[in-house]
Amino acid sequence: MKQLSNYAYGTALMILGVLVLSPDSGLLRLIDGDPYVVSFWRGIGICLVLWVAALARSPAEFVYQLTHHSAVSVGIVLSFGMSSMSFVFGVTLLGAPTMLVFVALTPLASAFASRILFGESTDLALWIAIVIGIIGASISGSAIPDGTPLAGYLACFFVPGLTGLGISLTRHYPRDHIWPLYGSANLMMACVIWFVIDSVSVPRESIWLLTVNACIVCSLSFMLITIAPKYLPAPEVGLYLLLETLIGPVIVWILVGEVPRQDDFIGGAVLLAALVGLFTYRTRYANTAIEQRHG
Repeated sequence: MKQLSNYAYGTALMILGVLVLSPDSGLLRLIDGDPYVVSFWRGIGICLVLWVAALARSPAEFVYQLTHHSAVSVGIVLSFGMSSMSFVFGVTLLGAPTMLVFVALTPLASAFASRILFGESTDLALWIAIVIGIIGASISGSAIPDGTPLAGYLACFFVPGLTGLGISLTRHYPRDHIWPLYGSANLMMACVIWFVIDSVSVPRESIWLLTVNACIVCSLSFMLITIAPKYLPAPEVGLYLLLETLIGPVIVWILVGEVPRQDDFIGGAVLLAALVGLFTYRTRYANTAIEQRHG
């Protein structure tokens, strides 16, 4: 039962993490501030919460991750730091529905990164689920707006590419979690922004929204999501991130008043079918393997 329980545990972590993360794009729409300023304060907030959580969990592990670095740990910091800032730019410049479509490429990026860097293959069932998931997310999305600046186009590829890379690296990082590293990734992003903008001040009415977004939504969700790759293949972790494509438009509707289109619900249903089908297949396969070993 160990293999099945690990898979179910990883799946539960991902679903819970994405549920917590789902208000992210809606909150960013409400904040509607300078992407650089929003990214700066998100980075500070996420870093503080994750470092406090890591210290409370294990001071020795916290110190170890900040003082012992490898190519994998440096890659985790760079990939997650850059993808986090890119996501803010994407939502601000392209809108939440469009950005969430490009997030659908995350499992594909994870699959390629895992194969190229670690020789980890992706089975047919997962490839089918990835393709169906991308189709569902594409149905839900909208086109890139006219006049989008270069930063918007870069975000379309940086977010899924770097997130997929970060997930793959996390799976192969030889520690139980990466909370100190993920905090460092966001602090690095904030430090870079500090040197390229004149002011990081935000309107008073946006302070509490930024606090909720950074210290609760992003921090708690990624504390869960960054543990999941220890129990699930990296592309599968990326696939479950697509649940935000299903939930995100509904949250934006509630927070901003932007009514989801019929295509949002159709695409969400397609994505949900892919995830349920994959989980059912994995569970039955694990049960069959257990019965054969004990038969």
